[in-house]
Amino acid sequence: MDAQVGEAEDLDYKRELYGNGDSKRRDLCTDVAALASARGGLLILGIEEDHQGRAIRMSDVELSDTEATRMHQVIGSGVHPLPSFEIIPVENPANPGKGCYVIAVAAGPRQPYAVAVNDGYRYPRRVGMTIGYLTEPEIETAYRRRDAARRHQSTRAREIEEATTRRLPVDRPWVIVSLVPDRPGDARLDAASYSKARASYLSSCPTVLGRSWTWKRVRLGQRRLILDDQYDNSARTANYMLSELYEDGSGTFASPSAYPYDENAKVHLFNDEALVNVIMSGLRFLGEHARERAHAAGVALLRLTIVPGQVRKRWQLYYTRGRRETLGNEADQADFETAEAATPLDELVDGPGLVAASAVLGGEIFQGFGLPEVPHITQGGQIRQCYWQGSEWWSALEEWAHRHRIELIDETIAMR
Repeated sequence: MDAQVGEAEDLDYKRELYGNGDSKRRDLCTDVAALASARGGLLILGIEEDHQGRAIRMSDVELSDTEATRMHQVIGSGVHPLPSFEIIPVENPANPGKGCYVIAVAAGPRQPYAVAVNDGYRYPRRVGMTIGYLTEPEIETAYRRRDAARRHQSTRAREIEEATTRRLPVDRPWVIVSLVPDRPGDARLDAASYSKARASYLSSCPTVLGRSWTWKRVRLGQRRLILDDQYDNSARTANYMLSELYEDGSGTFASPSAYPYDENAKVHLFNDEALVNVIMSGLRFLGEHARERAHAAGVALLRLTIVPGQVRKRWQLYYTRGRRETLGNEADQADFETAEAATPLDELVDGPGLVAASAVLGGEIFQGFGLPEVPHITQGGQIRQCYWQGSEWWSALEEWAHRHRIELIDETIAMR
């Protein structure tokens, strides 16, 4: 360590690993929360320092998946809300199996970050080389700023939903899934990036189930890409699928969730499995754009709304598991409000986290049809297989679940 880099507001050294006792677990949570509540930074375990806080040598702690998992769990259960962080093992080439851990903590947009202490909470913050604690006025100010950020996310979501609605046919209802990250990214559009995006998206399938659905057009809008499944290049509106992906990582994903539309029917029918597929597909597709293209991070606001268009009918869910039957109650479209949820962007990948977020977001919409929750999936990230078996989706869903370690359970819920 010839450079002898000293500790700073965004850099903290520890000679040893945190132990598993209550006080040591709390120390780990405090150090992480303190960085998140300042400007973020690095917490490095396995570095000796001198009396001035300057690194002098590696102390070589044991590296193992078990220890990394333990620290993840300690931070996940002890810091509220959960900040964005990554634990990176760095092996010493001269001492295999040993080295140091780098815990990279992002500056948190959801400040203040709390750590449980006895029967209450304390709010640590890194100040120079030390840790201080927020005063009551500072805590109140931080909460007010967090509320303002939430309102900004909601306003942003409404703006992009309104833009998407203008591109939808008005002859049938559409389901719109939207996502707004609390730490916006920057996927700037120029000739090169647009060409690359077109090559990537054209003829690709964005859905979890139903692999025949593909993007047919990729166009430019102001600060966004516009994707749909319309063959007619002169058409302004989409056919059965539309997405708008913004430079800041925000986006929308829309589908009618019932096709073909029967204009002579007295009640408009939504297919229950198709609705769940739209929710999961939209969240996965928008999450990937936010993370991979825009490099956004943090917690995403998720919204789900049904746009009625010019259709003035009552709505009803139906299923086709062996036979076509209605599900739940007929509902007045005027009674449906936009559903909202939130989840870390990193959860919106194939796996239990995506299923759980979809269940939370979709629950409010299913309640509008008289069902207490989404029957097909759980908020614990599981799939209730009895609500899929016998449908056209089942074999694809079963294969997807096994591939991504999503638990299939034999459970039913009370429908009334």
